[in-house]
Amino acid sequence: MTTPNILFVLTDDQSWLHTSYSGEPEVSTPNFDRIAREGVYFTRAYVSAPTCTASRSAILAGQHFWRLGSAAVLWGEFQRSTLSYQQILEDQGYHTGYTGKGWGPGRVIGSAPAGRGYNVILTNNPVSTQVSEIDYAANFVEFLDRKPEGAPFSFWFSPFEPHRPYQIGQGINSGINADAIVVPGFLPDNDVVRSDLADYYLELQWQDRALGQVLVELENRGLLDNTIIVASSDNGMPFPRAKSNNYEFGTRVPLAIRWGEKIAPGTVLDAIVNLSDLAPTFLSAANISVPIEMTGRNLLPLLFDELSIDEAAADFSYTVTGFERHVLNARADNATYPSRAIHTEDFAFIRNFRPMRWPAGDPPNFRDIDATSASKNNLFENPVFLQLATARRPEFELYDLNQDPYQLHNLADDPTYAVIIQELSSKLMAELQSSNDPLLIEGADAFHDFPYYGEISSP
Repeated sequence: MTTPNILFVLTDDQSWLHTSYSGEPEVSTPNFDRIAREGVYFTRAYVSAPTCTASRSAILAGQHFWRLGSAAVLWGEFQRSTLSYQQILEDQGYHTGYTGKGWGPGRVIGSAPAGRGYNVILTNNPVSTQVSEIDYAANFVEFLDRKPEGAPFSFWFSPFEPHRPYQIGQGINSGINADAIVVPGFLPDNDVVRSDLADYYLELQWQDRALGQVLVELENRGLLDNTIIVASSDNGMPFPRAKSNNYEFGTRVPLAIRWGEKIAPGTVLDAIVNLSDLAPTFLSAANISVPIEMTGRNLLPLLFDELSIDEAAADFSYTVTGFERHVLNARADNATYPSRAIHTEDFAFIRNFRPMRWPAGDPPNFRDIDATSASKNNLFENPVFLQLATARRPEFELYDLNQDPYQLHNLADDPTYAVIIQELSSKLMAELQSSNDPLLIEGADAFHDFPYYGEISSP
């Protein structure tokens, strides 16, 4: 069997609904759509954590983020002892590298977890003053040009978009119809928020254009059909009650996989998967033993339709996510907000282990919501939505995803759902226990003392 190449495409802050393939009317992502159309599209894919460093750590290591020490928090540390699938592939003869945003932000001990960086070539044709100047596609070409003859490659293609800040109003100025945008129910439906969403969509379209150039390059070199192409995002949209939250819009991301004739085109799977499943999947596809440390699941039997309906339902009926810390000093004494969640087809159950703390950071700054967010600033004129995004939350939250897709109505105190709560709570705690979550071993503040290696600025 020919050793496959691997192209992993990872946007920065994109919720699962925001592709044209999913039906969002005002965002155009034809190249993501192509991957989904020519391969498999997952309707229910999640990240391990709704914040970039922790999520990227989990993807690279193929483990729950809470197993990775300091790499579980923003501006933490990826240690030499932590296994990265890119490093494993490189040790087995793969040519590895990345463009855009690799692992992190954070401090690396040892070799770079995502491989060597290719970010030198810049572009002079941005659609906005706030998109990156890095020419992602050109840097990918340089990466391929440096590939040793006959060696397979694994490339981490990670645009900085649609991470904030945005050029305010540029989305509308570029022709996105703000009136047609679907505003999530946890945000105020007004001109400010619609314009902010249009700016977010514009950056999504910018990075998708670069993805299209990469697909053309693979075709021109005859590499397309022997390359496993995976397109997803590191966490949800950078808006209040989304990013840095265990709700669906923070943890649920787009996911499409294309692999030539090995995956039937047009496949749509409702199996619930986690991006920590990708590392063992990549290694298995390359016929490399999966390290015992990896808690992720090999998706190949699912992709190749080798599981019965009952087996798929049993193995991929839920996933777990969690959150600890995002920006520095969001809370007094840099306190964490330890939270874990379980997501099923019908429900999301969340346990907040320090409910007396502020989930979005202490008032009045609420620093875990991006400071440059026009939607955040608009919340102060909309008290109901400000409360939704920032108010203290109970220890237990339960949401019916079919009846309440924006997770506005907590059912945890409704006796009608007592059996469901008990079942989901038991499954969640069993997963945390079996994976040695420090939160259960050392206590709810287990992640408090990890250092922050980023630049420290005033609030």
